[in-house]
Amino acid sequence: MSVLWDALSNIDAITLGLLLLSLGIALFYEMINGFHDTANAVSMIIYTNSLTPGQSVLMAGIMNFIGVMLGGIGVAYTIVHLLPLDIIVSSNQSATLVMIYSLLISAVIWNFGTWYFGIPVSSSHSLIGSLIGVSIAFSMMHGFEFSQSVNWSAVYKVLTALALSPLIGFGFAYLMMKAARKFFPNPKFYKSPENETKRKRPNFWMRMGIIATGAGVSFAHGSNDGQKGMGLVMIILIGILPTYYALDMSSHEYKIKQTQDSAAKLANFYAENNTTLNQLVSDKHLTSALKIKNTITECDVNQVHQTTTLIADKFSGVKSYSELSPQDRWSVHTAILCTDNFFSQVEKAVDKDKSDYVATQRKTLVNASEYIPYWVIVAVALAISIGTMIGYKRIVHTIGEKIGTQPISYMQGTISQAIAMITILLSNFTHAPVSTTHIVSSSVAGSMAAEPDGGVQKGMIKTILLSWVFTLPITAAISAAIYYCLSFIAK
Repeated sequence: MSVLWDALSNIDAITLGLLLLSLGIALFYEMINGFHDTANAVSMIIYTNSLTPGQSVLMAGIMNFIGVMLGGIGVAYTIVHLLPLDIIVSSNQSATLVMIYSLLISAVIWNFGTWYFGIPVSSSHSLIGSLIGVSIAFSMMHGFEFSQSVNWSAVYKVLTALALSPLIGFGFAYLMMKAARKFFPNPKFYKSPENETKRKRPNFWMRMGIIATGAGVSFAHGSNDGQKGMGLVMIILIGILPTYYALDMSSHEYKIKQTQDSAAKLANFYAENNTTLNQLVSDKHLTSALKIKNTITECDVNQVHQTTTLIADKFSGVKSYSELSPQDRWSVHTAILCTDNFFSQVEKAVDKDKSDYVATQRKTLVNASEYIPYWVIVAVALAISIGTMIGYKRIVHTIGEKIGTQPISYMQGTISQAIAMITILLSNFTHAPVSTTHIVSSSVAGSMAAEPDGGVQKGMIKTILLSWVFTLPITAAISAAIYYCLSFIAK
């Protein structure tokens, strides 16, 4: 918090206002994320009367908090890297603010609207669509080609994860439900609150299963979706307060030395493989980190050795990043981004031993610029938890009664939650931002389809599928339009 306090004590009133407004919108987005996604985690618990709504959302809030705290930062920086690198390395505060407001307003409009009508759409889709929209708008307005407007390789990776994860959820829930019918035939497991004659709640073992898997989904949700909000907040902090957040100011001396050593080793690697790398550059297998017409020198493909050496030189003898001037902090931040981008391409173009070596050095190099302050993690966790407590009811009703032709049973609830939890946690290992909404809805549908007297409501499934399909293009169009308008206002 000392870095934040120093920043707040040394900025003017206008910058402070812009910062607070930006953070407020970002955290409100995370609250709406809670409306949509965390509600999925407690919907089975509430619908089956395993716990009261108050107990459920309290548990979800605690598990989300723990999930965010332990989830890491890989997904957060996958979100950040969806942006064109020229926006990230630019110190133009006006351009950064316009981008931030455009994507946040677009995502909030779509998420809030679909929540109001009880449609479980993906917060991830709306965020990614908004990021793509502002990226394309920025690039087209500055004379870029469409192929250069977005970090398409990162987009493809994210979209692949978003597309495959619901299919995995559906398929495994279907198979698990079939297996459950065979190995656990007790009729009590397959009742629902709607066909209970007395208690209208599951027996002890089913109740424990529903609560445990629901807690697991909450934890998994926090570990993945919380990072999306963390990524947004870091874009804001780096864009508005680059002097304080371009580098991890809390880094210990030994960590700074590690980053310096990695930069020096990558510079040596470039020198030792100069002939091979120059040939790859000539053949355009390795390109400039910035594929733009107005090249930023730090990211010039022909200056990678100098850029990497710059990092090692600037960190020589430095015990704290505060010893660097504000200009040096930003130049090093840019140099790290450009160096990492270039060597990520080198990884794919050299043999395995060299690739592993480069990957190890890159991982240490980015420690200086890829980090999340503790207070950001806590703020995002609280925002998601508050959103869950005030907006869960609409989505609970949809998940419990409107996906299947029959109300969901206790076994279906347990299985769909267990599959959703496992799928989300596995996605964290690949740093893939996935949709809790998509996975839970698909898992519920899979468990419904497996039942001999069950099935899915085609009308609701069609509505959900259409919302999934149209979320990306609609949010992209909204954010691009907002960016276009705000760009002229900000001139």
